[in-house]
Amino acid sequence: MANDELTSCALKWGKFNEEIYTTADDGSKLEYKYLNRMDGPPPTPSPDNKFLKDIYITAIADKGFEPNTGKYYWEWAVNLDNLKLGVATEDAPTDSEMGFNDKTWCVYIQTGECEHDRKQRLKPEGVQRKLWRLVVTISGGRFGCLLDTNSGTLRLFFNGEYQGMAFDENSGLKGKTLYPAVGIASYEDNNRTIGKGNKYCKFIPEMPVPAIPSIDKKVIC
Repeated sequence: MANDELTSCALKWGKFNEEIYTTADDGSKLEYKYLNRMDGPPPTPSPDNKFLKDIYITAIADKGFEPNTGKYYWEWAVNLDNLKLGVATEDAPTDSEMGFNDKTWCVYIQTGECEHDRKQRLKPEGVQRKLWRLVVTISGGRFGCLLDTNSGTLRLFFNGEYQGMAFDENSGLKGKTLYPAVGIASYEDNNRTIGKGNKYCKFIPEMPVPAIPSIDKKVIC
């Protein structure tokens, strides 16, 4: 629902790459499948072209929010910090990395970078801003997103605390029907031999909307 009271939303996962993800808990929980990328016994790492091709692949919720219909809030529970969270259009590709096309907007949780149509890793092009105070434990927690379809903005919360404006009215969200979306990395970049771990992102229904400070936290632009 959408109204001035910021009613929270109950969602499930609708569109995703079934070679990479599966769902549980009646569709509300998205799990990353174990993929063996190693070219030999541990600790043999996989090459970059094999490792990078199926991480942060976009998965999209079953409901979208039309423009100029008010404000929507939802929360995810996750058990990792290596993921991207945000929104996507209905036709966003589910076979490529989130944030690396013009149909997805996301916060890269490990760095706080707010990505849209990014072209290359470690390059600033496609990073609209950076949430400088975002600190997330490796075991994850609860993430919340507040989407204002009137102004075209997206705000991020972590464990009930407001983290800042991820995408403002100039980010390209306005006028689009947007779906909650995520991209999960199955294991840490700095230890490619971990492999397994049952990494997940689960929608939490009917969570209260946290308070928003009168002044947004600063960002590095």
